[in-house]
Amino acid sequence: MDDIIKYPVQHPLLKKYIRFFWALRIDHAQLNHKIIPQRNINLRFNLSETSHFVNINNSEYSLEDVYFLGLHDHFGNVNLKINGKVDVLGICFYPDGFYPFLKIPVSEFKNQLLGAEEVGFKAAVSINEQLKLTTDIGLRLNILETGLVKILDDDFYIPRDFRQLFLSLKNGGNFDHLTEFCKQNNVSIRKSERLFNKYVGIPANTYMLLNRFHSSVNQILYSDYSKLSDLAYDNGYFDQMHFISDFKRFAGNTPKKFSQQNNSILQIGKMG
Repeated sequence: MDDIIKYPVQHPLLKKYIRFFWALRIDHAQLNHKIIPQRNINLRFNLSETSHFVNINNSEYSLEDVYFLGLHDHFGNVNLKINGKVDVLGICFYPDGFYPFLKIPVSEFKNQLLGAEEVGFKAAVSINEQLKLTTDIGLRLNILETGLVKILDDDFYIPRDFRQLFLSLKNGGNFDHLTEFCKQNNVSIRKSERLFNKYVGIPANTYMLLNRFHSSVNQILYSDYSKLSDLAYDNGYFDQMHFISDFKRFAGNTPKKFSQQNNSILQIGKMG
């Protein structure tokens, strides 16, 4: 879908935590998008009068105007439904970028779709009220950045040992790599898991699986492979069976069926 437009982060303080902003505007749409686990949080601001709904296991619920999906460690039968005018502004955080704004362990949001008011994120609700006063995207982005900067503490920092661990695993690590890293840096496996749960929202080994899944999804989105076995080996799997098993865990389908359906938010927005 070409309606999603990405915008770069301007404020240097925010660049450490936010990958980009994005906007989706459609005069009228009937959207029913499958939600699959993402490796980072996207905070969504609904700026239209059209309510957003989530369908979970065939039960439908209305969403707050500001909402986000916590990290999921498996696929769930969850669909986002919108029928009418669509006007959404979103924040795509880095995997460890959401915690500094709310100061709540991100694992508390695991496997849930939550509203900002529901979790006490009053600043986001206030920002949303200001955003609705204008339709100009430049003004909206300025309101968003100004509001987000006010939330951050000047003296906040993410522990160095976690940053080293996170970057190491993000760049293709495996569980043996995690064990070796912890030994070299005198960090226990238990502490590493605690840090990942706090700042990312899921354990380190689960994040590694999710990261590999997204790497394979990106190749599928851009048709960057010739056959399934190449896709598996490119992403560190020793055989197709394990690759397909992990893929089904997060996508709910085999890679082939996933590419044919083309109805997930990741596929439509290419925001992985």
